[in-house]
Amino acid sequence: MFNKNSAQSSKAPDPQKIDTLIGVHSVFKGELVFEGAVRIDGTFEGNITSEKGGLLIVSEEAKVTGDVKVPNLILHGTIQGNVHSSNSIKLGDTGCLNGDLAYNILSLAEGSSINGRCGRINPPVSKPQPAKKETA
Repeated sequence: MFNKNSAQSSKAPDPQKIDTLIGVHSVFKGELVFEGAVRIDGTFEGNITSEKGGLLIVSEEAKVTGDVKVPNLILHGTIQGNVHSSNSIKLGDTGCLNGDLAYNILSLAEGSSINGRCGRINPPVSKPQPAKKETA
């Protein structure tokens, strides 16, 4: 009756299941658009985007230079650029963001740093509709 896959599709990807890995000795220059989970252990230069529940993991030794727009981000390394996280961002104790941050849910470990402006993404508020005048 219930489709097991449809129930899981609304959740963030499992950080234990990595779809793409950029290794510690790798340098990637370009633009990355992805679904699922991506882990960066090396150096990435360029913009990173995901719109469908994607998860980006930036490990301790990793460095990203460019703007990042993803639903979910786990940051243990360094990002030099602006970040837009529509769902959640978690900064580990070695996580460093040098840029502005737009977020919905933010988790900071002791020792992490954000060097830029932070702003929470508020869900759209629906305005109450004026009452309609009744005609006789």
